[in-house]
Amino acid sequence: MFAARVQRRGFSLVEVLVAMAILIIGIVGILQLFPATLRASADSSARAQATLLAQTKVAELRRDDTTAADTIEAIRTLTLPTDPVAFPEDSRFAYQFASKSLLEPNDLPTSVEDDWDVPRVIVRYNTAFRPKGEILYELRFEPGI
Repeated sequence: MFAARVQRRGFSLVEVLVAMAILIIGIVGILQLFPATLRASADSSARAQATLLAQTKVAELRRDDTTAADTIEAIRTLTLPTDPVAFPEDSRFAYQFASKSLLEPNDLPTSVEDDWDVPRVIVRYNTAFRPKGEILYELRFEPGI
């Protein structure tokens, strides 16, 4: 009688190594996305905070009934931006006033964002926090608005 051959089926060492290599490449690829995602999340949070701080600063200017018009007019006529001042609420950020856009320095006729002689609050990183002090947000405001 012939003995029945039992074939044992399994994976060869080469197949296991190829599968593990593919798995490791996938895991490394996913892990490389985490720092970029965290950085984007932090930048988004900083921009949201900068927007809130700029709106708060404009509200403070308008709240002061006796000198608001004079202060806003003085900002509108500035030839150079003021020096950055750290926000007491969040010292990572600093604000300054300007009458010209620091993001778009040329006054193009097709754009209102870069118009000159419009008061602005510019929020940037405090240089003590980030030495470059890059601009996060620029809020234009009119005296009557």
